[in-house]
Amino acid sequence: LNLIIKKNSYVSILGESGRGKSTLLDLIMGILNPKHGSIFYDNKNISDYQINHKKLIGYVPQSIYLIDGSIKENIALGINEDEINIDRINNVLRITKLFDHIYQLKDNIESNVGDNGAKLSGGQIQRIGIARALYNDPEILILDEATSALDENTEENIIKEIFSKNLEKTVIFVTHRKSIVKYCDISYEIKNKKPN
Repeated sequence: LNLIIKKNSYVSILGESGRGKSTLLDLIMGILNPKHGSIFYDNKNISDYQINHKKLIGYVPQSIYLIDGSIKENIALGINEDEINIDRINNVLRITKLFDHIYQLKDNIESNVGDNGAKLSGGQIQRIGIARALYNDPEILILDEATSALDENTEENIIKEIFSKNLEKTVIFVTHRKSIVKYCDISYEIKNKKPN
């Protein structure tokens, strides 16, 4: 595989389950090292230097883990209470189309989500996962089937919102839904574990 992803481009990686999409992501994120060849970021081999993944990559998996805490705590996960930026919380809630719903709740962003999001729908959990990734303002946003629990209309609205914000980020969508392709600069489809 020889693949170039330009900075601030929008890329979709398509393919059915078991075709190697997640493995490709693990390679891009530096979780796996390639047995042959190299992966470069800004002309630097990612295996030769330490990447601050928290700042560089925002990763949204298909399955989101939530702590038994508030919406605010789950979005700003791991950040001290007195360091949480409420304006940034509200901004990512708007992007993920959660703002209106959450601010209708009695405790709004202080509302408890329950054990692993028991008080939320599957779609709301996924949107909190996207909000969490956006909160840290990464250079690269990777969505690994991250909107699969949403109905197609909600998914499209969120994708449109992400694109309309001119986020100045490289966004990689891993999906089996071809509807996302129309929003991307380039699309790769993996078949039989080989790109076409």
